[in-house]
Amino acid sequence: MKMSKMGVKTRHHRGSDEALSQEILFQCTQLKRHCAGIYGLGNLLVRARNNIINIVRHNLEAYECAEVSLPVIQPKSLWEASGRWDTYTKTKQMFTFEGRNGEYCLAPTAEEIVLDFIKENIVSYKDLPVNIFQIGNKYRDELRVRGGLLRSKEFLMKDGYSFHASFEDMVKEYNSMKECYIKIFSDLGLNVIAVKAVSAEIGGKVSEEFMCFSDIGEDTVLLDNKNGIALNTEILEYPDMLQEIKDSIPDFDVKNLQEVQCIELGHIFQLGKVYSESMGGYYVNSDGKKEAYYMGCYGIGINRTLGAICENNCDEEGLVWPDSIAPYKCVIVPANEYLSEAENLYHTLKGNCIDTVLDDRNITFGTKIKDAKLLGFPYMVIIGKKYSENSQLEVEKRKSYEKFFLDKNDLINLLKK
Repeated sequence: MKMSKMGVKTRHHRGSDEALSQEILFQCTQLKRHCAGIYGLGNLLVRARNNIINIVRHNLEAYECAEVSLPVIQPKSLWEASGRWDTYTKTKQMFTFEGRNGEYCLAPTAEEIVLDFIKENIVSYKDLPVNIFQIGNKYRDELRVRGGLLRSKEFLMKDGYSFHASFEDMVKEYNSMKECYIKIFSDLGLNVIAVKAVSAEIGGKVSEEFMCFSDIGEDTVLLDNKNGIALNTEILEYPDMLQEIKDSIPDFDVKNLQEVQCIELGHIFQLGKVYSESMGGYYVNSDGKKEAYYMGCYGIGINRTLGAICENNCDEEGLVWPDSIAPYKCVIVPANEYLSEAENLYHTLKGNCIDTVLDDRNITFGTKIKDAKLLGFPYMVIIGKKYSENSQLEVEKRKSYEKFFLDKNDLINLLKK
C-alpha cells in the first residue's frame, strides 16, 4: 500500500485527555471521534483488527466451533420472550426504534436471537452438543464512554453459544472454551488472567472474565497470589459466592487480596436453562421426554482487545505493532531522490507476499522517519545515501530500535519469518 493512497495525515501534537495509545491513534488519524462514543477506524486499525479476528477464528475452529451470522436488528417479541426488553429499555442501554411492522432494537447482545436461530435445528439429544459463534457489531448506549476502542456505543464483538443435553456436558465445554480463550490471548501476545465474576445481567451462576493488566483499566480485580486465583470486586457483595470459594480453598482470606487495575477483554458464562426454558428451547432426550437444553455463552470484545494491544505496545514515539497482528510488516522510507529504487523494492516485497507500505509522499525525509515510528510498523527500511554507496538497505526494528544493513535477499528472508 502506498502511503499517499491511505488518507493518513499525522498531526504534530497529541492530546492528553485519553490514554497514551488512544491519543497516539488520534494523532496519526487512525481513530476518529465523530461524537461521544462513536468512532471511525483507519486502515491500520482495520487491518490489525482483521488479524485479531483471524487468530480468534482459527482457534475457535480448532475447538470445533462453527461460525454463523445473525441479524443485529431484532424484533421486540424475542426480547419480551426472554423477559429482558423492559430491563434493557428502563436502563436505556438498548437502542430501539419503530419500524413498518413493529418495534425493534439494535442488539446489545445475542442470547435471544441465537436461541431463536438454532432451536428448530436441535430437536433431539442426537443433535447435541453444538457450539456456534459470530463476529459482528453490537450496540449499547453507554452512559460513560471512554478510550475510543475500550468503551463505545458501537463495537465489534465475538459472541458464541453452546447447547447441551446435560449439566456435565455444559461444564465440560465451558472449561474447553476457557482453555481456548487462554490460547487466543496468548497468541495475541496478551498477558490475561481468568477472573471469577458475577453474571446476574446475562444469567447463570458461574462466569469468568478474562482480564488484561493495565493502568488504564476501569475494572478492579482482587488477586490472591498465594492461592493463584483472581476475583471481580462484585463478588464481595455476594456472600454465597464467597462461601463457595472458602469451601473450596480452606485458607482463602479476603484480607490477603490485592487490588489491580485491568481491562476486561472476554467473558464466559454457564447459562444453564435460563433462556431455553423461557424461549422454548427444547429437545427430546433418549427416554423420549421433552427437556430444555443447557447453554454456555462465550464473548470476546474485539475492539477492546485491539485497544489493549495498542496500550500495551506503544511508547512516546508512537505505536509498536507486535508481529502477530501488525497491519503491515514493514514500511519503506526513501529520500525523495531514491523513490524509483524504493518503488522497485516495494513491488519485490509485495511479490514475496510481504505486507509493505511505501511512503511515497512528497514530504521531508525526517517527517517520513518520524511518521514511520508513530505508525508503529515492525520494520522500517530506509533508502538513502548508504544505499547508493553499497546497495545495502538500512533496516530498523521498531520494538528494539536495533539497526542493521541487509541486501535485498536477506531483507526478504527476514520479513518472511
